[in-house]
Amino acid sequence: MNKFLLLTALISSALIPPAVLAAEKTYRCEVLSDAYIKSNGELDIVKDSPRIGQEFAVVKKTVEVIGDVMDSLGKPKLIASGSKGNPYKVIWTKQSAAKGGAFVDYLSIEGFAKDGKYPFGFFSGALLMTGVCSQ
Repeated sequence: MNKFLLLTALISSALIPPAVLAAEKTYRCEVLSDAYIKSNGELDIVKDSPRIGQEFAVVKKTVEVIGDVMDSLGKPKLIASGSKGNPYKVIWTKQSAAKGGAFVDYLSIEGFAKDGKYPFGFFSGALLMTGVCSQ
């Protein structure tokens, strides 16, 4: 009987498409706005940015970012794995050539979804990109 249950479970798992299994483990994101902070502190929205409409994916478990939208600075570090009350948060850090300097990138994907879309913000220096992700 146990062999039958094991065989049934193996066959059932083989028939489930990989996309269904991966759906809960990956964010698929689209950039909706692109901006940067000007030297006077104001936010400047880039109207014709080539980043708008581009997509990227984030593998939640490995923190791997797939896509050309973001140039990561090194190995990502998961800060928070995300929940309804706490965003999924990732940072990248890299030492700069200047003594005591560093580069830091930050990605935050909200834990709540409106119509299945999770808002995100990505910060890199004076660059700010926002958009939505789905799972």
